[in-house]
Amino acid sequence: MRRATVARTVAELAALLGSEGGTLALSAVDESAGTVALSFSLNDADCGDNCALPPDQLRRVVETRLRRALPGLTAVRIDDSRQPVSAGAGGLAGAGGVAPAGPAPSSITVLDPTGGVVPGDADPGPDLGSLRGRRIGVRVDVLWQAWDQTVDEWIAELERAGAVVTTWRRAQGLKGAEGERRQAEYDAFVGGVDAVISGLANCGSCTSWSVKDGLNALNRGLPTVVAVTEHFVGLARTLAADNGRPGLRLVELPSSLNTLPEEQVRAHARSSFPALLDAIGAVVR
Repeated sequence: MRRATVARTVAELAALLGSEGGTLALSAVDESAGTVALSFSLNDADCGDNCALPPDQLRRVVETRLRRALPGLTAVRIDDSRQPVSAGAGGLAGAGGVAPAGPAPSSITVLDPTGGVVPGDADPGPDLGSLRGRRIGVRVDVLWQAWDQTVDEWIAELERAGAVVTTWRRAQGLKGAEGERRQAEYDAFVGGVDAVISGLANCGSCTSWSVKDGLNALNRGLPTVVAVTEHFVGLARTLAADNGRPGLRLVELPSSLNTLPEEQVRAHARSSFPALLDAIGAVVR
């Protein structure tokens, strides 16, 4: 495992994750032991902690990408500034002195040397076909007003084509009993429709949740598309692939969407409706 290869792979990951404002950096490499130490910081983030990729998803993305690129990798350490732990909890087992100075790691994973990367299912799922009489579920969120405005315009077009549209609003990150209740509610929502449009993937955390909710529908065999802004297309594809469904359909929207005046957002939504139909395999008859 060569340090230059590690550095190049981490730089690619940093570029993938940097669009959300967080900083992923290489701290140390032990070539002989096959260990890598990284840090992730939100010091430069504009949208705060809730906007970044959740720690568990960050760890999964990093580990999967490193495993693909570094066959000799045995362990990964990530110092995540969002999850400080007490001093003395750090150190990589068998790291041979890889531990960098600074806060103790929030995540240490010792990888199975016999494990491999599963390529996953590239099938994008079924096409929707004719919209007439189909029940379309649109998953919205509590973050992006421009997404609500876009969905308003898409609903009007879908209903004009004969579809029946319902929406469900995700408040991401809920835990405990309330999180379980809301997840059961979403599962029931997905169970009552013929196709799902999930969004908006416009930050690290909301990309994670939009993809997760989209995969929920896709894995049930429903025509599914995730709406994602251009800066987060790479992250959405990575998350889908890491969860075994690299063929997840995406429809791309401009990253400036939430900064535009409402009339421009709505005009763009109307002009992008054909792209939505293409993405989900729908036709107007």
